[in-house]
Formats: sequence, structure tokens, C-alpha cells
Amino acid sequence: SEVPVIFDAVFECTLEMIKSNFQDFPEHRTNFYLLLESINQHCFNALLQIPPDKFKLVMDSIVWAFKHTMRNVADTGLTTVLTLLQNLDGKDVAQSFYPTYFLNILQHVFSVVTDSTNAAQLSNQSKVLAYMFSLVEQKKIQVPLYNLEEHPGEVDNVAYVKSYTQDLLKKAFPNLQEMQVSVFVDGLYALNQDSTAFREHLRDFIVQIKECAGEDLSDLYLQEKQEQLKQAASAKLKYQMTVPGILNPHEVSEENMND
Repeated sequence: SEVPVIFDAVFECTLEMIKSNFQDFPEHRTNFYLLLESINQHCFNALLQIPPDKFKLVMDSIVWAFKHTMRNVADTGLTTVLTLLQNLDGKDVAQSFYPTYFLNILQHVFSVVTDSTNAAQLSNQSKVLAYMFSLVEQKKIQVPLYNLEEHPGEVDNVAYVKSYTQDLLKKAFPNLQEMQVSVFVDGLYALNQDSTAFREHLRDFIVQIKECAGEDLSDLYLQEKQEQLKQAASAKLKYQMTVPGILNPHEVSEENMND
């Protein structure tokens, strides 16, 4: 495999260039994360062969990506971590991956979900969380995610992740009532097979957080508004193409003519 060679040549030196902030070298950072996404999609087994210290750098980089202020980088990070978790499903190495990285990923995903500056990524954030909670609920994580000595009373990962998530959110948002947090976490298990219901459940919780903080709620619906406008513009163009003389020939792309 050429992946270790590529990593030795470009990975750490590029990471040194971009890790100090979210602004410098925008083209380098965009293509750096696209490289990670491509390796994850097409050379996943080779990715598992790199040394543990470099694999940790990869995971740290993916986390930095989905916490990024550049929307395209954040989306790339979210799709990459989702694909990585899906690629791990059923592999023996997954059971050593989960105790090391699962809760860390979960914590960081919640940090961006509840950050108002990342509202545009709600759809992809929702997909990642739904998949993670389905892994727990379906008991695909067969090893404890907790230290058995520190948590002797824990029954299984389902109960532990529920407790972990509730504690995480209560510490981050002390103004929320305990019942609000409990109902929200219950929904993460109950709705993780229905993508639309899960996303709306997540959005409802963010609304509760923002209402407690007195923040503007309009950005939570920005992504849907953008998609609605895109669909409306497409429908308008298709209609105009049916009426002779409305559009100039150069306004009609070859792709639209073939639709």
C-alpha cells in the first residue's frame, strides 16, 4: 500500500501548517481533509495499518475538521467520521477502537451540535449521532466503554452512554431541567432509525438550549431554507425552459436540456 508513504510525505508536515488556527492556508487544509476522506473511503484497510500514534493523529485531525469554521471542511469532517465508523462495523479491530475513541468522538460531536456557529451542519451532525447511538443500542460495541473498576455497578454500554451523555449535557447547560435532558437522551435511542425524526428531535433540543440562553433561533432552519430555495430555483428554470423565448440559449445548460 502507498498510504504509509503518502502519510510520511505529506501528513505531518501539512498538519503542522494548519493546526494552530482555522484560517491559515485554506487551500492546504481543504485538500488535506479531502485526502483523509478519500483514504477513508477507498483505502480503509491501509489506514488501519499505520502506527497507533499516527492513527491517533488521523482521528484528532478528523475531529478538528468537523469543528472547523469553514463549512466545507466541517462537512468533510462529519462525512469522514461517519464513513470511518461504518467501515469499522463488523471488523475485529473495531472492538479495540471503540474504548479508545468512541466517547471522545461523541463528546466532540455534541460540542459542535450545541454550538450556534455550526448550525448549518445539523443534518450531517444528526447522521453521525444517530449512527453512534444505533451502534450502542444494537450492542455492536461488545466491549465496555467504561472502566470496570471505576464503574462497578454499570450494567452495559446502553445504560452507561445514556448516563454519560446526560452528565455531559447537564454540565454544559446547567439551566436545563433534568427532565429535559433525560427525555432528549431517551429520544437519541428511540429515534435513531428515523433520520428525519432524529434530526427534528435534535433541533428541538437545540431550540431549548437557545431559548434558555436568549439566542436567535433563525439559523437552525438555514440549511432547509437554502435547500428550499435551490429546489424552487430549479423548478422555476424547468418551467421557463418549457416556454419559448423566456430564456436565452446561453442560460440553458446542456445538463438542463437533457433533464
